[in-house]
Amino acid sequence: MTIKKILLCVDLEGKNKKAVELALEIAEKTRAELMCLHVVDAYPKIYTNEIYAINRVECQIYLDRSQTREAQKIIDNILAQAKNIGIKCTPKLRYGFIIEEILKELQEQRYDLLILGKKVHKRLVDKLRSDKIVEKLLKKVNTSVLIGMEDEI
Repeated sequence: MTIKKILLCVDLEGKNKKAVELALEIAEKTRAELMCLHVVDAYPKIYTNEIYAINRVECQIYLDRSQTREAQKIIDNILAQAKNIGIKCTPKLRYGFIIEEILKELQEQRYDLLILGKKVHKRLVDKLRSDKIVEKLLKKVNTSVLIGMEDEI
C-alpha cells in the first residue's frame, strides 16, 4: 500500500502526542501529504440550548471561539514540527459532531491513512465516561486506521 495522503485528527483532551509523532514519522518516510483536522464539537452547544435562556447565543459563540483558539494552538505546533522536517501539512477545522465530521472529511477527500489518538484508561470510571470516538469510528470507516495510544494523564 502506498501512502500519499494522511488524515491526522487532533482533539483538545491530550490524546494527540503519540498520534502526532506517528503521523509525522510516516509522512516523512513516505513523503505523504498530511492533513491536520480538528472538529470544533457541536455537542456542548446542546446544553447551552437547554440551560441558558438568556445569553444563549453569546455562550455558543464563546464556546466556538475558545475551542477554535485552543485547536489552533495545537495545530500551529504540529505545523511547525512538520515544517521543520520538510513535510507538507495542511490545517483544517470543521464544525459539528466529531464522528460525523470525520466521516464527511473521509468521504470528501481520498485518504490512504487515518491517524487518531486514544487514551488508555486505567480506572473503570474513566472507561465508562469515555466517549469512545475511536471505537465508533472503527466500525464506520473503510480507510486504514492507526491509533496512537496515550497513557492516562
